[in-house]
Amino acid sequence: MRAAELTVGRRFAVALEPGDEVLTCLAALCAEQGIRQATIPVFSGAFRSARFIAAHTPVDDEEPPLPQEVTVTYTEGIGSGTVLWDEQTQTATPHLHVALGVKNTGATGYAGHLLGGEVHYTAEVVVEEVLSPTLLRVPDAAAFGIPTLHFG
Repeated sequence: MRAAELTVGRRFAVALEPGDEVLTCLAALCAEQGIRQATIPVFSGAFRSARFIAAHTPVDDEEPPLPQEVTVTYTEGIGSGTVLWDEQTQTATPHLHVALGVKNTGATGYAGHLLGGEVHYTAEVVVEEVLSPTLLRVPDAAAFGIPTLHFG
């Protein structure tokens, strides 16, 4: 386990509108406000479509990361995440995980790492700037090489 006390700065409430692309809008907010890193403690809303890492069919080995993505439509759900500075692109990059229920199938549940999503009615997000420590994503051999959260 790794842990660090966070020194937080500004807190933004964000209301996304129909047609907004979630990750693009959050990255734009960070660019406009000069946010390099943040936590996203609250995300709730409706998606017209959402793409995330998941699988529609069983995989042979559940231990390694899924190599697939799925797109689901007309969902509602919740999530949370982080925003970290990407040195290569020189941008603040949102990382969001969501749990979504498909509205027309008895709220069949899907959950995973969000790759992209278009807002349907609205989505409400809280973005809380982190001033210190530096948040890093470092490839972790114990996690199949997936970059995981570390503290600078």
